[in-house]
Amino acid sequence: MQSKREMRKLARESKKLIKKTNATSHVQKKYFSLMLVPSYSTGKTRSVKIPYITFYVLLAIFLVVGAIMLTLYLRTQFLMQVAQDTAESLEQVNEAYVTLQEITEEEQRRLTEEGTNLRSALIQERIRGVEEQQQQRSTYLESLESIQEYLQGLEEQLEEFETYRQEILDRLSANAHIPAVRNMLNEMHQSQVQLLASLNDLKDYSAIRRERANSSDDFMLLAAYDEPTSEETAIINELFDHIAVIELTIEISKELYTQLDQGVRNVSLYLTNYPTIMPVRGGRISSNFGWRGREFHRGIDISAPYGSSVYATGGGTVTSAGWNSGYGYQVAINHGLGIVTTYSHNSAITVRVGQQVNRGDVIARVGSTGNSTGNHVHYEVLVNGSNVNPATFFLE
Repeated sequence: MQSKREMRKLARESKKLIKKTNATSHVQKKYFSLMLVPSYSTGKTRSVKIPYITFYVLLAIFLVVGAIMLTLYLRTQFLMQVAQDTAESLEQVNEAYVTLQEITEEEQRRLTEEGTNLRSALIQERIRGVEEQQQQRSTYLESLESIQEYLQGLEEQLEEFETYRQEILDRLSANAHIPAVRNMLNEMHQSQVQLLASLNDLKDYSAIRRERANSSDDFMLLAAYDEPTSEETAIINELFDHIAVIELTIEISKELYTQLDQGVRNVSLYLTNYPTIMPVRGGRISSNFGWRGREFHRGIDISAPYGSSVYATGGGTVTSAGWNSGYGYQVAINHGLGIVTTYSHNSAITVRVGQQVNRGDVIARVGSTGNSTGNHVHYEVLVNGSNVNPATFFLE
């Protein structure tokens, strides 16, 4: 048996060994140990200790940098696509406008050339009447009748244009409940009225042209070889009247069409994209826009049965479609014109980001997701980034 002294000595050595072992273990827990094994057999094995905190900091930095780079890349791709689409749209619009302008100018040149050719033909017909005066008289009268018929056809075309112009104005007037469209229509009406008023001066203009024609050398050539009868004189005067009226009417109609085309371009975006309808049909407004106690309600709440269709209130591009914290499943649409609408607390979403939608398209289903106490749609309208009362946009 060991003596008590030996036993106490053994106990002290055991405590020292345990304490040393614990200290070594505690030190190891503060580090990651990486063992480096050389490729050759005689090399020494080495280990590298990396503190936990350093490892986690490096890992966090790597993840944050990766997330930022990925976000910048996706954003860059999106902006490039938007820029490309915008450039293509502008190019198409410009091509259409250039084509229309070329057609109009070509038509005006053609009519001018035909008018000049007609006058030359009349002069030549009268000059050749020296040898065959009686025969030429009959041919000349027939030619005048043909010219009158041709001018009458031009007048009918101008009347058709006026009918078409009025139809476009009527269609635009049907959307005059949209404030911006109403203002543009008023401006367009003023400019059109001024041009149309100038058409009332055509009779005076025609009389001046006829007086000039009667005193011109061209007219004297027509009457130099034989005194025209009163019937022939009336036909000739009527011809010059028609030519003068047609020339001026073509110029005014061209200007009217240019203004009308520009007006349609200006209001087209409002006609298609302005948010004018309620997002839920048959829904009831359960909470209005404005202060509710100490909380400012940024939109309106429209109650409707679960699963009811939620409609786009105007045309535009879907900019977000998914979960948005307390708003639940939310859809946002950019309508252009500085207007954005949002539709929140949906039970389901039926559109995707980047999708083009028209007024009345189904974009979601009514629900009660997010911070909601019942089935409804929380509808907001933002103009240039500021919330406005959506009820003022319900025009249909």
